[in-house]
Amino acid sequence: MRHKEGFELSLFLELYDILLSLWKADVILRPLTHRFLRGAVQLLGRTIAFVKDGLEGSIKFGEDRSGSATENGSLSINGDASKSSVENEYHWGDRVDDVASVAWELTLLETCITHDYLQKIVSVVAPSDVANQSNMFNTEPELTELRAIISDVLVEASQEINPMIHKCWNEVIAGILTKKCSAPLSAVKGVAATYRMTNRPPPTQHSPFVSTILRPLKEFDAMFANRTPPQVGMQWKVFVVTTVSARYSVAVEELLATVQRTEVTLKSRKARRTAAGGMSDGEKVKLQLYLDYKEFAKNVEEVGVDGTSIPGVVKLESSTKEAESFQQKNVGDGN
Repeated sequence: MRHKEGFELSLFLELYDILLSLWKADVILRPLTHRFLRGAVQLLGRTIAFVKDGLEGSIKFGEDRSGSATENGSLSINGDASKSSVENEYHWGDRVDDVASVAWELTLLETCITHDYLQKIVSVVAPSDVANQSNMFNTEPELTELRAIISDVLVEASQEINPMIHKCWNEVIAGILTKKCSAPLSAVKGVAATYRMTNRPPPTQHSPFVSTILRPLKEFDAMFANRTPPQVGMQWKVFVVTTVSARYSVAVEELLATVQRTEVTLKSRKARRTAAGGMSDGEKVKLQLYLDYKEFAKNVEEVGVDGTSIPGVVKLESSTKEAESFQQKNVGDGN
């Protein structure tokens, strides 16, 4: 940690140091307390606005080293796009690690402003101990009122921070992770091709892609387990698992429908069963999907989400349950 309050990012380190410096003995003028307090509120407000613009993608970071692109990244006069500019420019709101880091700094900032920073100001302009009141001409009721006013001002100034923290986690982070976790689902369609007309033996383990579905969520959760704001809770994680499992269940249902149509056609041609263990290609596909579901359900539990409360996971179980008997038969046949 670079700061006793826990700040690590330069923006928040500099901001809090400046805020504290306003109330140093050689800086503060007590008769102008209202102006110093307004300055602190303005600094806080502008920082929050800056962070909000970055989160929404209004501010770009990085360097344009090519010198050929215009300010908005459009084509140069000769019609060539500035590849270097595109590669070096980025929005931190698109990077899940950056968003989580900023959200944690905002959490620390909110706590500091409404607790430590409040006490710092009060200790300077409205101390409760008699020893530090010797050069003040306010009555105790006036000091009590002043403390309450300062507290109200800081609470109001920081009220936009908490909604931004929730947006970082429940919208931005959840959205990025959902997209990453959904990418491997394109492999579901390939399960049928693995067994169609290949004479392969029945499956005995899950498909390799299944373990990669929730991997981005697992890795992110492990990295930021100790930097997840307490007020955020599990909502963001449940959203990711709910959305991904729903997409997974739809992909499985579509594949099963295709397999069913194929089996009907093969059965009408009296070619339904193959030589490998007496199990048809379609049954092998169903068994593979069942094994995949079991692995996925295990991964859901590993990220700390109750799979029985997730509609998509429940749907996957019901869609693939038929193949449970295939697995038992496969084990009984020694395959």
